[in-house]
Amino acid sequence: MIKLILSDMDETLISYGMSRISPRTIAAIHACQAEGLVFGPATGRNPLEVADFLCNDARCYQTGIMVNGQQVFLEGRLVREVAIDAALLARLADRLRGRRGCALLTYRADGVAEWFGGSRKELEPIIDNATRQGDRRVDAPADHPAVKVGIIANIAREEELALRQELVEAFPELDFPNTVPTWFDVVPHGLSKADGIEILQHEMGIGSDEICVFGDASNDLEMFSRVHHSCAVANATPEAAAAARWHVGAAAEDGVAIALEQIAEAARQTRLTGIEVVPAFMR
Repeated sequence: MIKLILSDMDETLISYGMSRISPRTIAAIHACQAEGLVFGPATGRNPLEVADFLCNDARCYQTGIMVNGQQVFLEGRLVREVAIDAALLARLADRLRGRRGCALLTYRADGVAEWFGGSRKELEPIIDNATRQGDRRVDAPADHPAVKVGIIANIAREEELALRQELVEAFPELDFPNTVPTWFDVVPHGLSKADGIEILQHEMGIGSDEICVFGDASNDLEMFSRVHHSCAVANATPEAAAAARWHVGAAAEDGVAIALEQIAEAARQTRLTGIEVVPAFMR
């Protein structure tokens, strides 16, 4: 029986560019929680961004995997945090210096993004979606460790891919997930959402067959391989769709919300009958 549900955000729980998740999704999360199930986001976004996307309904994000596994929360308690060293950020900024359409973003505790690099005009429109709590251009990255770090590469796709490969080779200490065009997450090497699942699984004392995850892209693959119930939305990349055990509707059509409704209903029937019922999309 499913006890923990985790969902990617962009292009999974919501369509990229949307400002909030749908009322149907909020209601579906609450329906799962009413049956004793735990729900949380598993995302590259930081907690303040997540709160904004989830309508500041703390019930929807008090448990979750944030910043691609760099932060893990359980019932509002921070159980793991991994930051990127300031010296490494300075080296990364030097590598990007003078590149048109590129910028390094580090996020402060208040959610404000400090960005070093190209002009705002060069970085639009992605900078607006990447700086929901505000932004400030700086002459150099912060001289202290940062948890949430990203790179805007608002350049031709072939140049973007070449830049990513260059960064991968120059910075073996880091990974650069590229799940949406013109944006790279910057993550300590080897860290992923799957690590966050391992921590939550240990904290909650549950098995991998009691976890259901939803995703759409390459940074969800390790998460998919970690649990039995991996689900890809209809708009997922071919790689993510092939890796998933189950498939649900597209983000734009509330595919995850519909699946959550079915999980909640299966849990309700199981509770009433004493016989385990499988959610409809898994039959």
